[in-house]
Parts: sequence; structure tokens; C-alpha cells
Amino acid sequence: MQLPWLVVNQKPNVKSEYWRTVKAQCHSLFKSGKFTKIISGTEVPGNIFELEGQLNFIDQVDYYNRLRQKTPLNPEYQLAQHGNNTRKLLNGRERTFSRFLFYRWFYSNNQPTILCEGKTDNVYLKSAINRLATFFPNLVKPKTATEPYKLLVSFFNYTKRTRFLLQLYGGTSYLKTFIMEYDVHFKFYSKAPAPINPVIIILDNDSGLKEIETYLVNSKSAQPHPTTIKKEKNEIRKAEFVHVVHNLYVVFTPISNAAAETAIEDLFKKETLNEELSGKKFNKNNNYDKATEYGKEYFAKKVILVKKSTIDFSGFHELLGRIEKCIGHYHLIK
Repeated sequence: MQLPWLVVNQKPNVKSEYWRTVKAQCHSLFKSGKFTKIISGTEVPGNIFELEGQLNFIDQVDYYNRLRQKTPLNPEYQLAQHGNNTRKLLNGRERTFSRFLFYRWFYSNNQPTILCEGKTDNVYLKSAINRLATFFPNLVKPKTATEPYKLLVSFFNYTKRTRFLLQLYGGTSYLKTFIMEYDVHFKFYSKAPAPINPVIIILDNDSGLKEIETYLVNSKSAQPHPTTIKKEKNEIRKAEFVHVVHNLYVVFTPISNAAAETAIEDLFKKETLNEELSGKKFNKNNNYDKATEYGKEYFAKKVILVKKSTIDFSGFHELLGRIEKCIGHYHLIK
């Protein structure tokens, strides 16, 4: 059975009337923070999750048609040609979807949004929050006899479509661009109600931070906290958090006198980092000997997720506390 909003000629496409309705609803959402729809001849408030589903459907059709082109523009095929700069490749419908995703996750996020450098960091932090729930009431609602465990923050998940539509795929190169261009994209929604929740980026405090560090030091709006921290290279890394602009924050992994640099894996105890899998040892670096070592993905899936009920997550206290401080700070200034 053919869907009423889908038309198939030489290639599948959505009906122009369907797209015009969705586009108009997005335009209203971006300008006022709300939109309406017609049900049985009656105008009713629109649902942002339904709108996201409609945009996802349209994007799947566009994505399929891109794959059928003789010269596909999808980053899976031409990433080497355009690098991270994919926004210039977006057609009109993809541009609207890109703006919707930014609005949904970063401007009108119904919970604080956390972005990490990679998917394994999401696993570490979710597991740590789960185990330390009683200490961080702004991050999680602990499980009780009558209510389930509930995260009070949202973790952004990277996909190949977020890489194409939002230029977001984890790693400091993508996150640097996101930070630098945040103000430009944010201002597109300036007539809508102001955001009520922060967006918090978690970064390893290591050599990969250099370009982001330089940008934060030179940015007029970025402000390290506590304010006694000097806005200088190396010094800004000691900040509990940096308020970049609007509702955007950056949090670095804590450093100590014993370590000039840290990565999020360094927050685990030695006994966890020393876990062996099939005789192989964990190596947190991207380049490792696969014959004798295993990487972050296996560490997250086979060690952290499997043994999180017994792992000591106390090393995450300071980092989670910094995330809570970002939330508290934004609620004071918004």
C-alpha cells in the first residue's frame, strides 16, 4: 500500500503539500517555540516529537535518493573531499532538518544536554551517574520501591547523519567547530523563548585540547569558573568549567599535581584499568596492538557495562560535580 504522503515516479519522494506543511511548522517552531497542526478540521498544538518523526521520514527518503546518485554526496562516500564541512552540501530539506535538530537538542532541550568526545565516554558517565546517584540529585533520580531510576540529563548520540547534518561526530575536531559556530546557529532562534537548560561538553584535559583551549582563551564571551582562574593557556585548564556563550559550557577532566594531563579513563581505579580480556590488556590510546591489547569500545562494553555494579566510580565525583555546577550556574543567569 502506498503511503498517502509518498509519491513514486522515477524516484521516491514526499508529496510537496506534506513537505510544505512540515516546513511551515518548523518555521513557526523556530520563531515562536511552538506550532500547530490540523486534526479533523481543528487547530491543535503540535508535538515536537511527532514533527521529528516526520522530518526523519523525509530525511530517509532524501538519504536514499542521495545513495542512488551517480556521485553521492553522503559523507560515507565523499568524506575525504569535504572533510568536516558538510553543511555546505545540504539541500533545503536537509538544512531545515539540521536546524530542527539543533533546536531540539541544544536550544530547546528539555534536559541538560551532555556531549562527550565519543560514545564510550557516554557509557562511562552513565554508569558513574547510576552508581553515584545519591550524591548527584540534579543528574539522576535514584530508583525507589515505587519509581524507576531516571536520568535527568540527556547524552547526545553521534551517528553518520549527525555528522552530515550537524557536523557532529565526536572527537575534538568536530567539537571545536561546534563550539566556534555555536553563537551563529543559536542566533537563528533569537525570537523563540530562551533556552531553559545548558549544553555541556566534556573534554579530556590532554594534548588534543590545544585548539579548543586557544579558542576559549581568545573568545570574548568565554569565562572560566571560578572567576579567579586566569584566562590564559594552561591556566584555563584548571577551571571547574568554562561558560562559553549563551547556554554552552565546557568541562575538562580534572587534573592534579601528579598529572599534567588527564583523560576520562584516568578517573577509573587501577584495578579496573588493569582488567584483562582473553589475556589482553586495556590501552586507552587509539593506536594499540590488537594482538596483545584491547581498546576503549571493548573496555566500555565488556568491562564497565558488565561489571558496573562492583566497579569503584569514586574517581568520577569531581567531574560529575562540575557538571552539576554548570547546571546550577545556568539556572542562575538564564
